[in-house]
Amino acid sequence: MKTLRLFSTFMLGFLVATSFAESSVPTTTLIVKPITITVHGKSAPSYLITQPDGTWGYVGTIGEMFNTRVINETKEPISMHWHGLILPNDQDGVPGITQAKPIQPGAYQDFHFKLVQSGTYWMHTHFGLALQQQLAAPFIIYDPQDPYKQAQNVVMFLSDFSFKSPELINQQLHHSDDMSGMKMSGMKMDMSQGPDLNDVKYNAFLTNYKTLQNPQITAVKPGSTVRLRIIDGAAASNFFINLGQLTGAVIATDGQPIKPVKGSLFSISEGQRLDIIVTIPKSDGQSYPILAQAEGTNQQTGLILTTPGAPVAKMSEIVTETAGAIDPLQDLRFHALNSLPTKPVTQKLIVTLQGNMSQYIWMINHQQWPHVTPLKVKKGDRVEITIINATAMAHPMHLHGHVFQVINVNGKVIADGPLRDTVFVPANGRVSIIFDADNTGIWMFHCHILYHSENGMMTVLQYEGTATPKLLQYHVRK
Repeated sequence: MKTLRLFSTFMLGFLVATSFAESSVPTTTLIVKPITITVHGKSAPSYLITQPDGTWGYVGTIGEMFNTRVINETKEPISMHWHGLILPNDQDGVPGITQAKPIQPGAYQDFHFKLVQSGTYWMHTHFGLALQQQLAAPFIIYDPQDPYKQAQNVVMFLSDFSFKSPELINQQLHHSDDMSGMKMSGMKMDMSQGPDLNDVKYNAFLTNYKTLQNPQITAVKPGSTVRLRIIDGAAASNFFINLGQLTGAVIATDGQPIKPVKGSLFSISEGQRLDIIVTIPKSDGQSYPILAQAEGTNQQTGLILTTPGAPVAKMSEIVTETAGAIDPLQDLRFHALNSLPTKPVTQKLIVTLQGNMSQYIWMINHQQWPHVTPLKVKKGDRVEITIINATAMAHPMHLHGHVFQVINVNGKVIADGPLRDTVFVPANGRVSIIFDADNTGIWMFHCHILYHSENGMMTVLQYEGTATPKLLQYHVRK
């Protein structure tokens, strides 16, 4: 995973990729279809993204061309966003911004770009509320030079589940009398009762579509190395990752390598990924639950690693203790294996996050999407964004089309902070990030809590000279 080498040669490779000289004929297909899943003995609608051979999501190798046709076999319009990937702007999959329309039922869209990264990524719709019903999948990119390439890979895709439709959830958020107990004073949230951790009460939490009533059981060899590729694909939930008897080491954040950090308890927020290496003890007959407890709840999900002959103990979805808030300073423990090159900041931006729970609207710089003023940058800028959270909820802020470095959390400087594409901004806290403006276009920047982005906490990063999309032309504030 030669991150700096890839970034330093990125623009040359990027121009080659966008020419599509390698061929724009689709070589793979991703089929998006409705499915029915069973949760607590009851059927519920969901979605699945597979290749024709049944492979869930996509698995590729760095340097390959991603020539893929996405076929919509659902009854609703969808889009497909490639979360965390560096790609041409017109391949980013956001209707009204980087493409004219969503993919209609029975239709398809072709995507063509080069895989210039390796690591753990994911794909999901960027249209409507179907992410709540698991319209998402892993996107794993291997590197032949990866020092952990011999490890067994186990994907752990986390999601939150409700028997209510996402439309009903959204409607009820607008009409709730107490809004999870969060008090408001004008446009400012009252923190006297502590931070608010959840907008939605979920019926269950899933790992790879399964609850702990019928978990995924994965066979592993005694003494072997396992790479857990953990993806928080939830609509509105953060998680504590508990390795139980095992001690692991986080080796990557959002697909980008870090200096290994050992432990058995970590946290992850919506949109983020953690790659954790664990070594299975040499004795046979043992099972090892890998659990994820949702922040602010007594509910958990997970999967179980088993060695030959191991009994599989029944795991409860309910635990005795309710989880508190995830650690706002976890990123201080993570240090990039390859930091961004040292250079002066040439553009500083301030982004302030606000909310009005009585009306359930969410804003950036006092503006609710799509009535926004784009964040302007020039190609070649070293950009610093300071994100100030003026709300009593944490927000995972995701920037499309770029990888940034976390340099400050709540006033604490990180000299070599983790590289990410989604950063956890603590309640009433602030975070600063830096990145290089080397990917021309207009890119979404938004909270990855589905109901926050849907209700206004989105804006765009716009490069100088880039045309304003029609969606914004009638709304944009000068």
